[in-house]
Amino acid sequence: MWTCISRAGAALLAGLIGTAPVSGQTTPKAPPAFMQLFMPPTPAESIEAPLSAKLADRLALVWFETAESSCRASKSLDQASYQKLARTMLVAVGDHMRQLAINAHDGPKAEAQFAAQAGAGATEELRRLSNDPVVKEFLVRNRDRSAVEQTQAYLENIERALLLSRVETRARASPLATGDDILLDIEKVSSAPLDYVDANKSPAMNRFLDLMIIAERAVGDTSNRDELLKWGPGRLMSILEGPLKANCIMKP
Repeated sequence: MWTCISRAGAALLAGLIGTAPVSGQTTPKAPPAFMQLFMPPTPAESIEAPLSAKLADRLALVWFETAESSCRASKSLDQASYQKLARTMLVAVGDHMRQLAINAHDGPKAEAQFAAQAGAGATEELRRLSNDPVVKEFLVRNRDRSAVEQTQAYLENIERALLLSRVETRARASPLATGDDILLDIEKVSSAPLDYVDANKSPAMNRFLDLMIIAERAVGDTSNRDELLKWGPGRLMSILEGPLKANCIMKP
């Protein structure tokens, strides 16, 4: 039972509320009060995770090898230049997706549904439970999980955007496309929160997971699904095109 509960609730803390993209609005909204505890790390924070940094370096190497050599030489662009570019683009894409995702939420409706299903005072109960040692360690591990999974999602969407725009690269950086061993390391980080919950069962953790599931449902039920369906990775080219042309990866 514990594995089922934790896996159902983990979708929330995996960062879906911060990565599911939509189109349209550009002014960020504040998340519902009960969701503030669950907000994943920012893209800039995520890129600092060791595995996220490795994903960025993989993208940097692909772009370095793809860049036209004479253009690259004329601008004195070395591998460090592409490492900086890859990190900058991953964070920029992440900021775009995160902001648009938050704008899809209807905070008042989500809070009303959460209160109706979880009970009066549930938001404060979440805060109290988050101070429980077991819950606190779970949140730390799940934040690490979110950081890597978000960076991987940004990387995959960047490569999808380039494919849709017929931009050819020497290789793929996403480990899902290459099947490299880094996938095993990512899986270890991804499974760590659930493994921890299964090994540290407690009434506080059980109640916290129950509230997580209710929170996830409240956000999903009240989000603007029509806007979610309008988004596609091709929209990221407005972010990517200028820097990639300036760094000899795309033709001017």
